[in-house]
Amino acid sequence: MRYVPSDGWEVGVLACTDRLFVQRLGPEITADAKRYCPVFGGQNSTATDVSLAAMPDDYEPGALRDSIEFYLRIHTLIVRASGSSDRSYAYFVETGHNVVAWGYVMGYKKPAQPFLRPSLYQVRLGA
Repeated sequence: MRYVPSDGWEVGVLACTDRLFVQRLGPEITADAKRYCPVFGGQNSTATDVSLAAMPDDYEPGALRDSIEFYLRIHTLIVRASGSSDRSYAYFVETGHNVVAWGYVMGYKKPAQPFLRPSLYQVRLGA
């Protein structure tokens, strides 16, 4: 059973919490996640020469970083990343995976490159 607050003080607490999520924590966590996010061939990248050589000429780096966003859903702050509009791969970057680049199995595993969890676990002191 879900608790629904009455018109008392609980409503004010939820409103303040929502405001904290939207005005401060959401933007701060999102900014940190974008800073920690690996960009293939760029920021925080661990791409090998073989992977970089397989990169198509029209590749635009930063799709994962650029997909990081936050929103509020029923008093819950959601920070998420997908990767690109045609596929979701944030989970595999965050937790590690077998490497497949542009349809080619590269034959090795990529270690985890967490960027969402470290951004969430930052100590944030109030002002």
